[in-house]
Amino acid sequence: MPIEFVQHRTFESNGVQLAAKEWGTPEGKPIIALHGWLDNANSFDKMLPFLEGMHVIAVDMAGHSQSGFRSADSGYDIWQDIADVVAISQQMNWDRFALLGHSRGAIVSALVAGTFPELVTHSLLIDSYFPIPNKPANAAAQLAKAITDSQKFRAFSPSSFNTMADAVNARVNGFVPLQEAAAVILAERGVVEVDGKFSWRNDQRLKASSMVTFTKDQCESFFTAIKCPIMLIKAESGLLSGPIQPQLLDWVPHIEVVSMAGSHHLHLEDQAEQVAHKAQQFFG
Repeated sequence: MPIEFVQHRTFESNGVQLAAKEWGTPEGKPIIALHGWLDNANSFDKMLPFLEGMHVIAVDMAGHSQSGFRSADSGYDIWQDIADVVAISQQMNWDRFALLGHSRGAIVSALVAGTFPELVTHSLLIDSYFPIPNKPANAAAQLAKAITDSQKFRAFSPSSFNTMADAVNARVNGFVPLQEAAAVILAERGVVEVDGKFSWRNDQRLKASSMVTFTKDQCESFFTAIKCPIMLIKAESGLLSGPIQPQLLDWVPHIEVVSMAGSHHLHLEDQAEQVAHKAQQFFG
C-alpha cells in the first residue's frame, strides 16, 4: 500500500528547531529526505505517494521554510547539516537509516554517508553529488567573501509580492526554472503572508558564500568512506547535463548512475512517479 502523509513534526539540533513532515508507518524502512537550496519538505510531495513500505521524515533544513534560522554568529556551511541529520535520526531512535536527497540535500546526504558510514543503509542522490572542490590557496579569499556576503544578506529582507501567484511566478522563473505546478507545491509550505504581502520564508544568509569549502582531497576523504549502496539519478536537462566527474566513479566505484529525462526538479515534476519507481527498487 502506498505511504501517506501522517503528521507534521519538529526536531531540535544545536538550538535550532527543525520542522518536518512524516510519511508512512514505523514499520517501514527509515528514510530521511533532504531538499535542495531554497526548497522545503514539500519537495518530495509528488514522489512519496508512489512509495511503499517506507517511513520518511522529510525535513525543512535549517534556515528554510518552517525551520528555525541559525544564530547570528553562524552560517549555512553544508557540513553543519550533517549534525542536523544525525540529531533527527537520534530523536527518531533510528540506529540505521537511509537518505534521499535532492540537489544541496543530495550533497549533504553523500557527506553524511561518508562521515557516518555505520549509520547509513542507502543513499539516493537526485541531480547532485559532491560540492565543487576549492583550492587550498583560495581559503583566505573564500573566508573574506563569506564574511562580506553574510553582512550584506543579514541586512536583506525577502522579496515581497502582491499575490501568492506573483510569488509562485517568481519561483517558476528563478535561478533554476520550475514547472508552475511544482512551484505551487513548494509555495504551499514556503510562502508566508505578512500585512497583505507574500514572501518566501528562507534566511537570506543562505545566499552567502560558505565560510569553509572542501578541497579535492577533503572531498575524496568523505566519498571513499561511503560503504552503503548509493545511486545518483542524473536529470538529462538538469544541473548535471554534462558528463559525471571521473573522480566520483574513482572514489565510489560501487555507485549506480541512472540518467533520466527531466529537469533538475524531476522528482517534483512530470517524472515524479518514475523517480519513485527507481527509488522503490533501490531502497528495497
